[in-house]
Amino acid sequence: MQSLRLIAGKTARRRIEKEGLTPSLVRMVVGASGGPKWLVLRGMDQFVFGDWLATASQSVDMVGSSIGAWRMTIASHPDPKAMLKRFEDAYFTYRNEDGATPKAVSLASYKILEEVMGREVCEVILNNERRNLNIVAVRCEGPTASDTRFVEGAGLLAAASVNAISRAALGRFFKRAVFYSGEKVACSPLWQNFDRIDVKLKPTSLHDALMASGSIPFAVDPVRNIEGAPKGVYRDGGVIDYHFDVPWSYEDGIVLYPHFYGHLTPGWFDKTYKRRRVGATALDQQLILAPSDDFVASLPHGRIPDRKNFTEMNDTERWAYWRKVVDESYRMAEEFAGLLEKPDELMNRLEAVPE
Repeated sequence: MQSLRLIAGKTARRRIEKEGLTPSLVRMVVGASGGPKWLVLRGMDQFVFGDWLATASQSVDMVGSSIGAWRMTIASHPDPKAMLKRFEDAYFTYRNEDGATPKAVSLASYKILEEVMGREVCEVILNNERRNLNIVAVRCEGPTASDTRFVEGAGLLAAASVNAISRAALGRFFKRAVFYSGEKVACSPLWQNFDRIDVKLKPTSLHDALMASGSIPFAVDPVRNIEGAPKGVYRDGGVIDYHFDVPWSYEDGIVLYPHFYGHLTPGWFDKTYKRRRVGATALDQQLILAPSDDFVASLPHGRIPDRKNFTEMNDTERWAYWRKVVDESYRMAEEFAGLLEKPDELMNRLEAVPE
């Protein structure tokens, strides 16, 4: 059984064929929103960030929203292996009672951040010149920024309604916010829509930026007035950039995307619209690494983890399920490592991106 899918855009395939898939070819790594889905990539993250990409001498742009932002932040530390282990251990301490209210989720999440990355660790991450970290959130506008749940809910319903007509109309309700650690936002000219707000990260703002990037409406408290950013209410970056519909472009190299699926959905409100899936133009320079259908079917319950686990399982059941998924995730990493040593077989395994 093949555990891994490798899906490459036309330019990515051409560059891999010409130069070989080596760490020096990677210009960006992207991380998607998805909550506990990240656990299926645990082994891949360990290998890609801890072993393979660690040997690269060039600077790499790291871009993520929600849990993808947390993963990219951890991977931006000079010792990602140790950081990934700390994050995994802390993540497994989350109990269902921690999700009783949005405030409880926020408190539990900040606690995880404190355990995984204190002030000194934040400084090390942001001072790593080999990684330009980009954490994506949104600043809420109008009713979506309301303190009143009813008004906020009405604003979200309105946002979903206009999004069904035009994704660009989301800009009436949300502005894209990018918190970055390097000299500038990665590939800045290519995704300036949604009135993007650029904010330079500081060690004292990193936790708030990460919390904002994953603050799902009604599930987690929003983050207000983040240091260095325009005042306002900041929430989950997945609202606009769930999986990212951005035509990342570099003069050379590729964009690496370890992902939960073999397809990309632009924004949070687009999940039910298959016609909205990201197409070949945006994926041209990307190499997506995703679990195969057979691999997913072999997991407990035949699926990868998701947020429903918190309500459908008790802590003991959920932890056992998650542990099994993490253990199995290393099969994907082993398969990828093996293909890197067999260039011809790797090229034969490359699938074309969807049109």
